[in-house]
Amino acid sequence: MADKKKADKKGADKSAEKAPGGRMKLIILIVILLLLLAGGGGAAYYFLWYGKSADESGDAVETETEATSEVQAEEGAPAAPVFGPLTYHELESFTVNLSPGSVRFLRANMTIATPNPEVIAAVDRHMPMLRNDILSVLAAQEFATLNTAEGKDTLREELRQTMVRLLARSREPSEIHDVLFNELIMQ
Repeated sequence: MADKKKADKKGADKSAEKAPGGRMKLIILIVILLLLLAGGGGAAYYFLWYGKSADESGDAVETETEATSEVQAEEGAPAAPVFGPLTYHELESFTVNLSPGSVRFLRANMTIATPNPEVIAAVDRHMPMLRNDILSVLAAQEFATLNTAEGKDTLREELRQTMVRLLARSREPSEIHDVLFNELIMQ
């Protein structure tokens, strides 16, 4: 019986000696395993979400381009122009009388931004019609509204929509992305 107690005591001493080293190895192994799982999860997330959205947008553009090319080939129309970076085109200055009040005049100098160079030619070609409607939009403005950032943004969008609508009605390219104010003076 004494021998058994001695053997149990020796076994307990050996496990006590090995336990700290074994636990450290176990902790290191768990940390490495967690890092590998986190890295794999991050890579899976990146490839599934970011890679998928880039592929879908590319597929949508390719599908739309293919469909447009097929329709144009059937109709015998020329291929659609390839759009590059935005091109800026400065418009002449517009001056209008405002409704009676402390501010009587509004002068706006604008630039349009478009990726299609044909839009610039269309704007120049139809400037009398565009100028007429732009002047009408500007004359309808009020000082209190235009004196805020939201009012200016609303006016820019309204001018963009007016030009797009008029160019589309004339069966011209109308891809105007933005209208930018170079000058907006109220006196």
